[in-house]
Amino acid sequence: MPWICLNTDNFVNILTFDIDHSCAREYLANIPAKIRPTLVEDPVSGRSHAFLSLRSPVYIGHEAHQKPQKLLWLAHQLMAAALDATPLPYKSLIKSPWGLVENLIGNLVPREPSQNNRAALPDTSGPGGLKLLWRTEPGAGPSELRDVVSLLMPVWQNKIQKPAKIWLRYAEREPSSLGRNCSLFDQVRWWCYAGLVKDLREISAYAHQINRTFPAPLPGSEVEATVRSICKFMNFRHCPAYGIQGFSMPFSAENLNTTQKRREAAHRTSTIKQQKSYDRIENALKAWPKKMPLTQPALALQTGLCERTVRRYWHVDWPTGLSVIISGSEGNLARSAHPLRQLRTLKELADAFEKDCLWLTYYGNHITAQKKPGAEPDWPETPNDWLNTEVAWGDRHAEEATEDALHRRDRRLKNKERCERRNRLIQAGKNNAISIRSEETGRIEGQFDGLILRAEKEKWKPDIKKKLFFGRISSRKSIKRAYDEGISLRFSERCVSDRPDKESDSNCHVDEFSASVGTRSPPDKGR
Repeated sequence: MPWICLNTDNFVNILTFDIDHSCAREYLANIPAKIRPTLVEDPVSGRSHAFLSLRSPVYIGHEAHQKPQKLLWLAHQLMAAALDATPLPYKSLIKSPWGLVENLIGNLVPREPSQNNRAALPDTSGPGGLKLLWRTEPGAGPSELRDVVSLLMPVWQNKIQKPAKIWLRYAEREPSSLGRNCSLFDQVRWWCYAGLVKDLREISAYAHQINRTFPAPLPGSEVEATVRSICKFMNFRHCPAYGIQGFSMPFSAENLNTTQKRREAAHRTSTIKQQKSYDRIENALKAWPKKMPLTQPALALQTGLCERTVRRYWHVDWPTGLSVIISGSEGNLARSAHPLRQLRTLKELADAFEKDCLWLTYYGNHITAQKKPGAEPDWPETPNDWLNTEVAWGDRHAEEATEDALHRRDRRLKNKERCERRNRLIQAGKNNAISIRSEETGRIEGQFDGLILRAEKEKWKPDIKKKLFFGRISSRKSIKRAYDEGISLRFSERCVSDRPDKESDSNCHVDEFSASVGTRSPPDKGR
């Protein structure tokens, strides 16, 4: 299309300018190359559009920050002054650098540009023989607003027009005629809006000055009450970026009278206070300690509300669309949640939290019992509901502990069976029962033959086949080692059984030798 807009409703991506003279190239040459915009010229009239692409787009939507918008406005005005151009609104259409002649509807209007500028215009032939509609002079590319302001401010700061104050429109309005209080309130607050006055003394002095202009001035106490109200608003709720912080109800004099307005305002104030209490309770529940019981005194202590207020909300349905999250573990709010569309009151939430604490305690004790050495596997009980994901995780961890206990019991049984087979082979070696060794070897060979056939059928990895090969050899050696150990025990027992006979023979020889030699008997005492 011949025309294009590169900005959106919420973001400004480029600054656009309308150059309504034929000296755009001369002005463009005087701008620093770092921030030089792109020029799109009309070959017929010599007029052009310029645009500067921004490296960081500026958000101008709802609740946008004012400082970036002010910087954007200042850069827009400075560049317009440097180009002697008109700054265009952000959503304006400009000449498209990619526009083709064949897409033009109608004819271009000639404007008799200067001969020097016409001779300087480049060719409009595009790539592939396409005929472009406009002539484009590329610029520096994306730029920062700070660079634009810092480079152009020293030269062109006196050429820009200062924006009018936003609150000057209040000077054209008439204050309320309902009474002196309303008239004083309007005149003082409009004056504070215009000058952003927040000091109590300044507001008080101006209010007394306005009060003295009335035919019958108000008492000083009423003036000071109005001053305090305006000062509080200016310091806590007023923001020049958005006007009024908080809620403002657009009442119309034709629709509501004063009593109805006060009733609606009171209802709105009550709703705001109630919402703040809801927020404080919700924030306290999000950071609720894991093992602390959820009671009314504890909740009042955590929220800073009185126990009477908490008691009033205890049996009341929670507002639609909100959800309360109770942390089942410190620092992790996502794993434990109670949506209040299922638990409608805080009383139900407290009961569910107490039940969840009991479940968590049960699962903790179950996991501890299953981790003890020699513990028999015992599957945990399943909770009745799954509102709290922390309970679900506790059930899953308890099941994992039971599975670990099952694996440990299987390992114990396998080790016991392995020891029994080894003792059987040792006993077979002691008894010279070669048939038992052959039976055990045949059993091992059958197992490995089945595994090898399965590996060939299912095409296992070569590494697994290699492990099977060496496992068969290791099993054969283990059988042989246990059987040889039994043989060794048999020979050692035989040797031990033969040793006492030799010792008895040697003792007999000693006795015969001592008998043949003879020994003297001790003499009698009487001799």
